[in-house]
Amino acid sequence: MAFIEARGVRFSYDTEEGAAREVLHGIDLDIEQGEFVALLGHNGCGKSTMAKLFNGMLVPDGGALTVGGVDTRLEDRQMEVRRQVGLVLQNPDNQLVAGVVEEDVAFGPENLGVPPVEIRRRVDEALKAVDMYHYRTHAPHKLSGGQKQRVAIAGVIAMETRCIVLDEPTAMLDPRGRTEVMDTIQKLNREKGITIILITHYMDEAVQAGRVVVMDEGRVLMDGAPRQVFSDVERLKRHGLDVPQATELCYRLKAAGVDLGGSPLSVEECLELFRAALKAGEGPVL
Repeated sequence: MAFIEARGVRFSYDTEEGAAREVLHGIDLDIEQGEFVALLGHNGCGKSTMAKLFNGMLVPDGGALTVGGVDTRLEDRQMEVRRQVGLVLQNPDNQLVAGVVEEDVAFGPENLGVPPVEIRRRVDEALKAVDMYHYRTHAPHKLSGGQKQRVAIAGVIAMETRCIVLDEPTAMLDPRGRTEVMDTIQKLNREKGITIILITHYMDEAVQAGRVVVMDEGRVLMDGAPRQVFSDVERLKRHGLDVPQATELCYRLKAAGVDLGGSPLSVEECLELFRAALKAGEGPVL
């Protein structure tokens, strides 16, 4: 059994007119413990709804979703689900509740009834895991955007969740903050084996994942390794979705009659293709 299993998951929101509007139409999805999955798609395609279903904030209207073998529809087990899956939102200011960093990180464990000595250990370890230990006595509102988001992530780690779902965590950050958060995510996945589900609109972030799931209109459109998914540029474009800039460049060059013989995911890979083509005497003159 996978760590997270979705079987025929459907979900609807009530409209102002009182009718139900279904936004998920029978999602089937398995996520294994320790995976790093990027979840992509247009606004309104159901990504954020899936994030809240993973965390137990919402429960399916139809089908079933289990986390660690626990059915999220069971009301008496939903706290158990939230102990396993932590959710980090787009704006860290919406998740920081205390006046001191270490107190903020302690907030989750305190609400779970964790003993004070154990809370102290968890807070220290969580802050060290995101390289924010030296800021433990600082006021959160004086931190940069990237630092705030790392504190929010530390708060989830301190609850000792097995999975962290991040709903566009870098959308409000500058490039430096985005790099800080992505480095932290990679480290947690690689060194601690924490399952990462990253919802993002940035393709350069998605290619860092081990797996990419693309949603469109409440359904799973594509699911595979980043290279497999982003190599199908035509299909993604038909659905109005983006690809990494390096992939886009080579796609356009190919359409113009310059085939570099690959579909790179990064600037470095793109440069290697250019160098190989120039060395072979087949590439464009730069």
